[in-house]
Amino acid sequence: MTVSRVVNGGHLVSVETAERVREAIRKLGYVPNEAARILKGHAPRTIGLIIPDLADTFFSICAHAVQQFAAKHGYLTLLLASERDAGSEATELAMMKSRNIAGLLIVPSSPESVGQLQEVRARGVPVVMLDRTFPGLDAAEVMVENEQGAINAVVHLIEHGHRNILCLGYDSQFNSIGLRIQGYKKAMAQAGLEPELMITDSPAALGARLRKRLLSSKAPTALFSLNNVTTINVLQDLRSDNIRVPEEIAVIGFDDFEMAALLSVPLTAVRQPAAELGRTAAQVLLDWIRSRKTETSPARHKIVLPTELVIRRSCGCEPNEKHSDGKEPAHSAAVQ
Repeated sequence: MTVSRVVNGGHLVSVETAERVREAIRKLGYVPNEAARILKGHAPRTIGLIIPDLADTFFSICAHAVQQFAAKHGYLTLLLASERDAGSEATELAMMKSRNIAGLLIVPSSPESVGQLQEVRARGVPVVMLDRTFPGLDAAEVMVENEQGAINAVVHLIEHGHRNILCLGYDSQFNSIGLRIQGYKKAMAQAGLEPELMITDSPAALGARLRKRLLSSKAPTALFSLNNVTTINVLQDLRSDNIRVPEEIAVIGFDDFEMAALLSVPLTAVRQPAAELGRTAAQVLLDWIRSRKTETSPARHKIVLPTELVIRRSCGCEPNEKHSDGKEPAHSAAVQ
């Protein structure tokens, strides 16, 4: 009974005894039999996680944080990648439903999944959407401040004197990208500038259109990229065409990534707290599971995390340059 209480997160065990049990578990390599636990009436201790793409560093960092947090609290994570395909996501959701999971985390790739997610909720299984959300679904939501992050990035370019700023990317059907576009438009409108969008169905389709736009009579002097995949593709295209950043064109991307500071021209980017996003979503899900009130929504639980504008050189700032407030732009500037 004591071991069972420790394994299942019970609170009727002293700290010293619990640590002795955990040490014995580590030495013996003990792993609970999930199927046997469920047959004996215990709640399942596996959560599901569906993300669009493991190759995207943002989503892989989120997934890693979820797995770490869940493991720390005694839960296994069943991780699947939909590859941004509606059919694959539907198949994976069906698999999750058949596995008797305790709860589901999802970065949705298709509005077509809403019906299946409603079925999951109808079974009493908690659902948390992260990064992207769909209206009308009885689920918790964890996102970042997409609109304000975009506003801060575009205002920074405007402060550099840019008046012709092109916003480019894909996946505009998702509210996370939609809010970034909204922030871009708002910053441009407040400065009395005309917004210009280049939105495609995929990042691969951007190259030719951008090249043509850069050769036009009214070529943009700055680019605001809507996510890290777009940013990487854009930087590769600019390099191939020998267009210097930031001398000939300034660039700010939404999404920071590990190598951004090590590029030949370090990238200025809106940093999303990817690991915190994953941990927070996992925390919301596990709290909901433990509440034993899965028949109802957790009061439409919605958490919005702040972003951070990390200023490097691609926007035109120099490491020794200072703003009017005396702060060096090479340092991170927190978004309020």
